[in-house]
Amino acid sequence: MIKEALHITRLYLKMTYGSRTVLIFQLLLPLIFTFLIGQATGGFGGDGSSSMTVTWPLPVINEDAGTLGAELVTRLDADPALTVVAVNREVGVSAAETAVSRIEKDEAAAFLVIPANFSEKLLAGEGIALDFYTDPAGIQTVQPIEQVVLGAAGRLSGAVDVAAVATNVAAELGVFAGDDTRTAYFAAGLARAEDSWIEPPVVVRVNEDEQIVDTTSVIPTGNNQSSPGMMAMFVTFSMVGGAVALIAERQNGTLRRLMVMPIHKASILLGKLFGILLEGIVQMGLLIAAGALFFGVAWGSSPGALALMVGAFALAITSMGMMIAALARTPAQANALSTVLVMSLSALGGAWWPLEIVPDWMQIVGKLSPITWAMTGFQDIITRGRGITAVLPEVGVLLGFTAVFLAIGVYRFRYE
Repeated sequence: MIKEALHITRLYLKMTYGSRTVLIFQLLLPLIFTFLIGQATGGFGGDGSSSMTVTWPLPVINEDAGTLGAELVTRLDADPALTVVAVNREVGVSAAETAVSRIEKDEAAAFLVIPANFSEKLLAGEGIALDFYTDPAGIQTVQPIEQVVLGAAGRLSGAVDVAAVATNVAAELGVFAGDDTRTAYFAAGLARAEDSWIEPPVVVRVNEDEQIVDTTSVIPTGNNQSSPGMMAMFVTFSMVGGAVALIAERQNGTLRRLMVMPIHKASILLGKLFGILLEGIVQMGLLIAAGALFFGVAWGSSPGALALMVGAFALAITSMGMMIAALARTPAQANALSTVLVMSLSALGGAWWPLEIVPDWMQIVGKLSPITWAMTGFQDIITRGRGITAVLPEVGVLLGFTAVFLAIGVYRFRYE
């Protein structure tokens, strides 16, 4: 049975790679789109890598009567993702009106106003009071800026809480000679708390399979986004197309003629699917090599993690193609269904743009796409430099997709 299946596999691969059209679609088009989308989302980095830190401008009006507003501005300006632009409120025009006007004129996608009572409320333990104005049409830019602002404000609030507790304890112990001493003590405590945020305690972790790297969430851009994204989309097209060809073979009687031969029918299906699986793995291998060679994409330092992701993704897409071939009745129906499905899964899965910039609802729905889990795993390897242990959850989910798709496909598939 295995020998028969391998013979079917060999015939499938010979027919597939005997066509120049297939080579153009599987290699040339993905590389062209990788270049175009890579330029649109960041282009080439100076070192050939495209995981550059994206910088967004953030106009700020600081009306705070205390010192913590200025401290927040300093923190925001120190973040490599932001360029803070200090704005002075015009006479007779409120800060809110200034912010709204700037956004309506497309001069800014987001605008931060620090109110006059910001320090007062923060010191009183009443929480963070900020006025953050955004352009609804600029969600892709606004969301990362908002995350940076909330993160900086949250860290400042935490530092203030720590300093306040330390100051209150010292006051109960009678340490302060006067208000000036208390103020100086609070300032010193705040500085120490800030240093703890900037330089957290060192944690030593030993793991033979995992490289210890900076796991800061970085939004992939340029070729580091487009190379795995276009690979995932075009590989899905190719592999699903190979499985859909089973419908044409069923319709024109090819499968029926093969069944007349002394070959077990399971060998026919197994051979076809194994051929599609190998086709996808070969295509991914070539596109990974091309991404590294032509676009400077660093595919991580863990070949084992990359191999696991490639294998798991290929299995999931082969099974998905099998399911489509089992559910569709005609080649035309299957082609229409597969085109809509692949394009939708690619958009939801982060093949066109980074998953980090899409709305929350889209990230949730996107978890239904195998491409989402593939892109997460590939970016763990490329952008975050992680290894085998980190990608095991994504590999597990992709194998889960494989089991579900394959079960449906085998149950519903008809040979004639």
